[in-house]
Amino acid sequence: MISAGIKRRQALIVPLFLCFAFAGEKIAIVTKIVGKAEYVRKKEPPKDLKRGFVIESGDEILTKRDAFVALVFIDDRSALKIRERSQIVINGKKSAKKISKKVDLNNGIIRAQVNSNRDFLVQTSVSVASVKGTDFWVISDEKTGDSIIGLEGLVTLLNRVSGEKIDIKPGITGLSSKDGSLQSIKSDPKNTPIDLVQSADQEKKLEIIFNNSLGKQKKLIIDYK
Repeated sequence: MISAGIKRRQALIVPLFLCFAFAGEKIAIVTKIVGKAEYVRKKEPPKDLKRGFVIESGDEILTKRDAFVALVFIDDRSALKIRERSQIVINGKKSAKKISKKVDLNNGIIRAQVNSNRDFLVQTSVSVASVKGTDFWVISDEKTGDSIIGLEGLVTLLNRVSGEKIDIKPGITGLSSKDGSLQSIKSDPKNTPIDLVQSADQEKKLEIIFNNSLGKQKKLIIDYK
């Protein structure tokens, strides 16, 4: 049974999540696609996702079997890698020259490579992973819970059922279960997903032309490494 104290902690979390609902903001660009992936915008029918596509806040991405998608955020070149059979919604709130980011992972596997100390959240139905400059995998199973594999930096992992928190360091895997339990174990390399973007693929530039919020045409050149 969840105590009243835990319920109060959960209530305090809700406003933080809601502040990211800023649909329409241009926040990221797709840099690589393997296989078939789709996006859904404003409840329209799914459309094929292609390299160079500009992601807006509120877009949903769905990857099919054997698919892989890589994207970079336009403010600090933080990267998000999405493995096959994943379903996510990407939200961002722009302020000045930075974007506060939140990824809702409904099911699947993603890797987040955060390049700065700007706010970056990954949320599932069970957990919230909050980071500022780090590298980690999230494996989410809607039936059992989540695994967070720390690669670099520090990840604060919260279980939304119990309200408990732990810090995940490099080489550590955090297990967050639907029953509210939270634990950390030493990572097993066999359980770490493969990142299909190799160093040779990343030494490229991507040029995107789009209209900003004032209707003016802008060219965005991303040199991603």
